Amino acid sequence: MSAQVYLLTGYLGSGKTTLLQKMLSHLRAQEGKVVVVMNEMGEEDIDGEMLQGFGFPVKKLLDGCICCTIQGELTESLKEVIASVNPDKILIETTGVADPIDVVDGLTHPELYEKIDLRGIITVVDASRFLELNSRFQSTGALVKTIRNQVKYADMLLVNKVDMTTDDTLEKVKRKLFELNPGAPVHLTIQSEVDLHTLLTVSRLPEHAGAAREVVSYVPVQKTIGRMSPMDRLKQSLGMRTSQPSLFNCIETFSYSFTRPVDAAKFEDFLYSLPKNVYRAKGYVLFHGRGELISFQHTDNQVHLFPFENHGQKMVAVFIGEGIDRDKIIADLETCY
Repeated sequence: MSAQVYLLTGYLGSGKTTLLQKMLSHLRAQEGKVVVVMNEMGEEDIDGEMLQGFGFPVKKLLDGCICCTIQGELTESLKEVIASVNPDKILIETTGVADPIDVVDGLTHPELYEKIDLRGIITVVDASRFLELNSRFQSTGALVKTIRNQVKYADMLLVNKVDMTTDDTLEKVKRKLFELNPGAPVHLTIQSEVDLHTLLTVSRLPEHAGAAREVVSYVPVQKTIGRMSPMDRLKQSLGMRTSQPSLFNCIETFSYSFTRPVDAAKFEDFLYSLPKNVYRAKGYVLFHGRGELISFQHTDNQVHLFPFENHGQKMVAVFIGEGIDRDKIIADLETCY
């Protein structure tokens, strides 16, 4: 059985660690093995020491962010945790500057894909600072993008520190959150206090237009998944409104198992031709006439291929994106045989 993974994200000081402590207090009375993975940017562990008393194993990833500089360490740590502990639940607290897309990239390594079940991305929003952090006039462009992505790709939003926010500001925050992510349920909290049963039953937002979900009736739904116009794709990349709104801004993943070797040139052309809404593609493949396994990575129209020896014969591709047309990708991929 795969381990259930809960990803906690949100900007620095929003209340993630406080929420994690409450989750661990709740889970201590439940059955099942739980492992905590904590990521801090500095060389010293600050928050992790506070969690030792809960009795759960804590894996600490220091001096880098799991969404970029130590992403590979996250993958290796999860492989080690699953092999040694075989946990039922894994709680991952990211740094405040982690982009959810890149963290999900680290979670979907081909060797991990069937061993973990990402139950949801839970984003904690500091209501007292969100408007300032989200402003292009008061924050850097990179920070604004990260803050927005933490909201945009959340499956549940906790609007924290509402006691430190005026009613007018809180309404503005809620409107902006709804604009960025109309599908995610929103909980208003003080000191990250929330019903833990509700929190742990979080589920990924729908990946297909036909998926059933109770949402406000006037929320627009994208009907042409993966076929946005070039202008709409450009607008979406800039964070602007599009004529075809994306489907609840859900990060999707899916895997494909190769049945036999493929043509090297055709496969490389396939990777370069992937649409822009496929943010990552990676895996292992065999080429005609080659004996060794090939590891491949595709990011932002950059393709890297290199031999990967002594890895067995597991041939799989993992795709990460938003509004992915799976049937089209698989059909294109199968022309490479």
